Amino acid sequence: MSQRTRLRLGAALALASCLAGPALAQTPQRGGTAIFALSQDPPSVNPAASSGFANRMVGCILFQGLVRVTDDYRILPGMAKSWTVSPDGLTYTFDLQNAKWHDGKPFTSDDVKFSLVEVSAKFSPTFAPAGRSIESVEAPAPDKVVIKLKNSFGPFLVSLACFQGGAITPAHLYRGTDILKNPANVSSPVGTGAFKLAEWKHGDFIRLAKNPDYWDSGKPYLDEVVGKVITQPSTAVQALKSGEIDVLQPVPPNDMAGISANPKLRVIESDQPESMTLAFLNTTRKPLDDKRVRRALFMATDRDYLFKNAFFEVGNVGIMPMPSRLKWAANSSIDYRKMYPFDPARANALLDEAGVKRGVDGKRFTLHLYIYSADYPEFRQVAVALKSMYQAIGVDVDTEAMEEATLVKKVHVERDFDMTMVGYTSFGDPALGFARAFISSTVGRPYGNPSGYSNPVVDELFVKGERALTYEERGPFYSQAQAIIAADLPVFTWRELRNMDAGSTRIHDLWGKIQGNGNWAEAWLEK
Repeated sequence: MSQRTRLRLGAALALASCLAGPALAQTPQRGGTAIFALSQDPPSVNPAASSGFANRMVGCILFQGLVRVTDDYRILPGMAKSWTVSPDGLTYTFDLQNAKWHDGKPFTSDDVKFSLVEVSAKFSPTFAPAGRSIESVEAPAPDKVVIKLKNSFGPFLVSLACFQGGAITPAHLYRGTDILKNPANVSSPVGTGAFKLAEWKHGDFIRLAKNPDYWDSGKPYLDEVVGKVITQPSTAVQALKSGEIDVLQPVPPNDMAGISANPKLRVIESDQPESMTLAFLNTTRKPLDDKRVRRALFMATDRDYLFKNAFFEVGNVGIMPMPSRLKWAANSSIDYRKMYPFDPARANALLDEAGVKRGVDGKRFTLHLYIYSADYPEFRQVAVALKSMYQAIGVDVDTEAMEEATLVKKVHVERDFDMTMVGYTSFGDPALGFARAFISSTVGRPYGNPSGYSNPVVDELFVKGERALTYEERGPFYSQAQAIIAADLPVFTWRELRNMDAGSTRIHDLWGKIQGNGNWAEAWLEK
């Protein structure tokens, strides 16, 4: 339980009973339609080309990776039914499943080679570290793939899962096209998953029908899975309570108690790995290019207040650059509560020291904060709180809410912002989930390093951390990197957590098995 989210809500006891799940295994029932909420119409459903939340929710139902990763980090077969790894950790040989694409074309090693080299390695921010390690991908037979690495990469097998950016896409539809603009991403996706696209009414719903040719015999159990676009979190909660939808991921923290009290619903820990709620600062803009200014802003932030009043005490206050729950990679000497305590007086002094003086109106500068308009409703509450807190140090906060596609372009690609907030998952390993937030090579990439922070020493430490093979060897490199990042402070860590989901008590076997947004291939509805 040491890695589980600690809930301090008054409904903690009720939640605990929900988390326990059914006491006895039940025989799956066939048929029915399960409906889950989508906070937006996904701008893409190719999980190898984006790590957006809504994209992966749908994408990893349609598409699959070579492997699947369990909730306790075991590796299971996916589109590869078996594999071997050379003693030096440089050669991986995979035997593939006998499967078909949703359009009836055979799934082959050519698809794997094309996807990993031309799609995942180039466009997935989470697969990028693994992609840089690949020397070659060979397809000696239609059902066999050999991947050779230039250097060892500790979490390579984990990287090959769909949720981690290793989704396999059909070469016959993508080869020779502009990958990101291919219609298969947004209107006519073709995967190998347990469900295939039946209908997509943009802005309303995505209906996925059972794949009768699915390679895993006897699955799926459901006839259909529908993603219903509900942009307002409060509306999604009401839809869950009324039975209009069956699954809500994640649950707004302030609604957990009410949902858990409903006998027809349950709140359950998400199958996503440890995550962090982060605030990125544009370190290439004045005055944010001065770490004294960044430290001042952090010390002017009452993080305990945000945790209690914006995040409703779900998770823990962030105390280091990466999750403290990943103990093998954590640096126990880092504690932001001690390094940067809430101290507006000290913050004011730091800004004076940095030469950021008050004007005649008492203002030092305006901080332009951009947030998502739909996802993370608690960010609006954080923005309101920051505006009040930063007035004490002469900093005005101008907040603008945007749709995801607009925000990604403006913040992550163009980097035209001062501060933004986003949730980053660890994907089970720092090399996959958090290196992207700090290394130079991901600047300008969606869900990469929007702060523009660039430190050659940190870059090298992350490289060493990903190339070592054991946790014992890798941990010290991440510990050293975090010490430097904590001093430079390009990113504020508001909290760390595992998300909480909610669903009807009628739905079974969706949670507790495979990392991601639910194991839909094995989910079933109780009649």
